[in-house]
Amino acid sequence: MKLWTRTWNRLALASAFGFVALLGPVSQTSAADTLTIGSVAPELDIEHWVQNGNGRFKPVTKFAKDKVYVVEFWATWCGPCVASMPHLADLQKKFASGVQIVSISNEDLETVEKFLDRPVSAKKKKSDVKEEEDTKADEQTYRDLTSTYCLTTDPDSSCHKAYMEAANQNGIPCAFIVGKDQKIEWIGHPMSMDETLTAVVEGTWDRAAFAEKFKEQEVMQALMADLSRSMRSGKTSKALSTINAAIEDAKDPMFKKQLKMMKVQIAMSGKGVGKELTTILEEAYGENADNPAFINSLAWGIYEKNEAGELDDKALVTMSRKAAQKVADAAPAETKGAILDTIAHLQFLEGDIETAMKTQAKAIELAEGDMKAEMSVFLKTLQEAAKKTDK
Repeated sequence: MKLWTRTWNRLALASAFGFVALLGPVSQTSAADTLTIGSVAPELDIEHWVQNGNGRFKPVTKFAKDKVYVVEFWATWCGPCVASMPHLADLQKKFASGVQIVSISNEDLETVEKFLDRPVSAKKKKSDVKEEEDTKADEQTYRDLTSTYCLTTDPDSSCHKAYMEAANQNGIPCAFIVGKDQKIEWIGHPMSMDETLTAVVEGTWDRAAFAEKFKEQEVMQALMADLSRSMRSGKTSKALSTINAAIEDAKDPMFKKQLKMMKVQIAMSGKGVGKELTTILEEAYGENADNPAFINSLAWGIYEKNEAGELDDKALVTMSRKAAQKVADAAPAETKGAILDTIAHLQFLEGDIETAMKTQAKAIELAEGDMKAEMSVFLKTLQEAAKKTDK
């Protein structure tokens, strides 16, 4: 499907940010209690040490100096957690000395023990020659697989609170790399930590640089929590005030631009914005003149809000039409048709039916297949409207 189809036109704004979908409940710890990059790693208070690397590792409470640890959170019911186990086993073998992986579930011991006795899924047989190899794989259990590292369970969830909740991490698997100075070096998915773990072990990891990036993620998470509460309670003005403050504080240009795009989405999806919407869109049109697809998505959004009776602002319609016209000529072929189609719809709202028909005819020339037929339907609508006007 071409980018300039009607479906694309209608969904572009929402898909550009995915903002509305993100406005769900987000847990948030106060800034003073947040565990983050550079924080001293909390001591471990684990009840059951089920696996110990075949006797190579001792239970850990305090982290030793000059040694690296991976504190990973998992559960027997978590598919991605189970899928990460072979990778964790391989990493522990690779870093046999100097790194201790401690994997923590908050389930009861009986649940974990039963899980460990399950067979690891074997590869499907490809030939009779592989039969013996497959049989051996069938016999391997998760207890065998995880025997290289420390697998534990902590039913009172003390470690989960000290790490996951304190760091505002809401999903598992999640790994924390603890460096040689007992501080948090990295937080993320265990399948993505290989390069970081190598750098931490070798002493080449730039914790300060990563801390800046991670701080940006934390700011966004806290911001999403605030915006979620405001938007879910219909307080669009409060949401706009919140994001305006975030834009003012943002140092990174790309992050600031992302926040501004999010601000536009709030204004477009919220209610009771009033004249502020005009100011927000005027700024957005001016700052994104090099992004025809974005301009088109905004302009189409204005058409739909007017068509749905959510907005009755001819000046805003005209401003949106002019913004779309400015970028139409320079737009790539795959988006130009959609922009012309949007312009024609806005011209129709302005009452300029004759010009709208000419614009729509140009859009149809650039269209193909189903899109050409769909655009032709609107052209017929314009033609019918023109006949009524002539009478």
